[in-house]
Amino acid sequence: MSEKKRILFLCDASDIDVVEQSFRDQQEYELTMETIEKILSFGVREYLDQTIQRINHNPDIYDGVVGTHDSSAIIAAIIAQETGKRFAPVQGIVNSQNKYICRRLQEKAIPEYTPNYCLALDYLRDPSQLPTPFFIKPVRSNISFGTHKIDSPEQLEYYIGNESMDIALFNQYYLDALSYNSGYHNALNIATCNSFMCEEFIQGNQVTVDGYIYEGQVYFFGITKAVYYPRTNSFSHHEFPYTFPVELEKVIRDGISRLIPELEIDNSFFNVELRADEENNRFALIEVNSRIAFQFAKTIESVTGFDPLRMMCDMAVGKKPEQKAATEDLFQYCYNFELHAFSDARIMQTPTQSAYTEISMKYPEVKVRNLVHENANLSDFKHNPESFRYCIIDVPGNSDEDIMLKYEDVVSMLGYNFDSPTDDILHNPELPSRPPEHTKGGKLEFDRQPQS
Repeated sequence: MSEKKRILFLCDASDIDVVEQSFRDQQEYELTMETIEKILSFGVREYLDQTIQRINHNPDIYDGVVGTHDSSAIIAAIIAQETGKRFAPVQGIVNSQNKYICRRLQEKAIPEYTPNYCLALDYLRDPSQLPTPFFIKPVRSNISFGTHKIDSPEQLEYYIGNESMDIALFNQYYLDALSYNSGYHNALNIATCNSFMCEEFIQGNQVTVDGYIYEGQVYFFGITKAVYYPRTNSFSHHEFPYTFPVELEKVIRDGISRLIPELEIDNSFFNVELRADEENNRFALIEVNSRIAFQFAKTIESVTGFDPLRMMCDMAVGKKPEQKAATEDLFQYCYNFELHAFSDARIMQTPTQSAYTEISMKYPEVKVRNLVHENANLSDFKHNPESFRYCIIDVPGNSDEDIMLKYEDVVSMLGYNFDSPTDDILHNPELPSRPPEHTKGGKLEFDRQPQS
């Protein structure tokens, strides 16, 4: 039996259980997991200095390095580039994480699928560039923070004044990481990453297209459909797989296949958020990420049998990812649910180990990912402007009814408890306790367009 390959695996603390599930019973990889929370506490530059020095002193300590989210991906890319390991190039990460740079490159590669856009300060100099209403988002966005519908220049000025400091604080680790090597200095990135960007409304069904690029060749897993709670900017759940007419899927795949190499992304996973207009057989890009959509890793695996997390490690050690599908225990569909609260609250109780055990025994195919911990406020964790996401649940099944019955039972077993001064902690009074039926991109979705 060959020796296991050693992987430095950078992830969020809430990823650990999911990662351990993927690598528990395999003989290929041995992981050293480092969390972004630990890295930020230690200091990004200090972590990079020590890790890069250690690997360069002993190159065989790791065979590869990977990162699962925007924060860990930029750090993994720098470590890989400084030590001769394989991961997405640093410039490819910058080109996707800086949404203004990404839009400029999209405009050159696939202009027909790129919405009108401009920097917020440029708009204020010349408001004729975009008709109102339009959307704004931070140039370097994070789970919809700072994403707003804008009806007037005065409203835009308000958000710039009110939220720019938070954006700058959030981006400091990113700038600290890039300061490791002067070769990573990109003047346009530095000048714009703490800014807002304005974008026109786009219509259609919002989906995420997941795939990877290996040695310049683009591959796809499939399409995941986003569904929102009505009248909100918050996802209710995501449905995989989702299909469009053959002609439209070809248009989408061809456009993405042209774009990804132009962004200088290679040997990396990617996910592309877009809105597709079936009537006109076209799409418009929301954003591109040069990393796996970690939230959908188990969603994809439940249906295809491919484990994207292991495939990430294949690529990290210079091996073409093997789409080895399981031949049993697969489902026709998997819905990825998000549990949200619509007001802040103190977290009194999260699921106990006995609750997880009960769910695992009754529904071994269901995966639960808790995002919070007790004795803290929901607002202490990453959240979008109007809700607080505290749990993600993957529920596979062979029909919508099958999935919904499991989902409702699992939620009843989780046992979350919050101390809130208001009555709408677990749901907005206008929202159903059961996620809405399949939607087709109606007007309310256009009015509240998530930017992830």
